[in-house]
Amino acid sequence: MIFSNSCQYAIKSCIYLAKKNNEKIDVVEIATYINSPAHFTSKILQKLAKSNIISSAKGRSGGFYLNDEQLQTLTIKDVCSAFDGEKILSDCILGLNECNENNPCPVHHIGVKIKVKIDYILSLKICDIKDVGNIKFNL
Repeated sequence: MIFSNSCQYAIKSCIYLAKKNNEKIDVVEIATYINSPAHFTSKILQKLAKSNIISSAKGRSGGFYLNDEQLQTLTIKDVCSAFDGEKILSDCILGLNECNENNPCPVHHIGVKIKVKIDYILSLKICDIKDVGNIKFNL
């Protein structure tokens, strides 16, 4: 697992919101879709909204959504930064503080190659991946 559970649920939530194309979706629908407890999903969505990663509207016709700009520009990195920070690309895979190019850990050279691929994944736009693959959410 590369990302924390919170980050995974946040990414899946954003993919679902992108599929809904500006429609306001309530927490229960999103939680059901991503197979996550509603209370946990609510906290994730609130954090995304407070970080202006997604939008929200209160009231009977409210819910969470991606506005046009968010839909076009949101990347996996934007979502992950709110939950897992930027350390995924800078920290040693083994968690060693002194690991670097001049003082590599036993898997440093492999970790560098993996981090290049992770960086590519992080650069993907949610709008470009929302309809790709066979992700089976809880429909």
